[in-house]
Amino acid sequence: MSEPTVSTPYGVLDRAALLKAQQSFDTRVLLQMVEALDRFIAGAREQDGLRDQLLELHRVSHSVINGAGLSGSSDATLPELATDILMELNEMVTMLRGWCTPLEELQALSVPE
Repeated sequence: MSEPTVSTPYGVLDRAALLKAQQSFDTRVLLQMVEALDRFIAGAREQDGLRDQLLELHRVSHSVINGAGLSGSSDATLPELATDILMELNEMVTMLRGWCTPLEELQALSVPE
């Protein structure tokens, strides 16, 4: 009978889970996560990206909520600005949730206690 665990350079793993991963897990999904994250970060930092949108929302909110003086104009209303940001964040959350499944598959390599 084979051992229920296998020793690797990266820890002791559950043998059955490792065999399953070796047959079905595509490690390229991890590189795809890196690429998607890079695209999101680059987009968030570009002109009119999420960073700029948050700064504009702060400027408008600060004026409306805190009574600060006007420091520029906006074509969008405060709720429209918030909605645009929420839509972008929801897309990001959906992407991140999609990453959970492959990461959980790797987590399942842990030895049951």
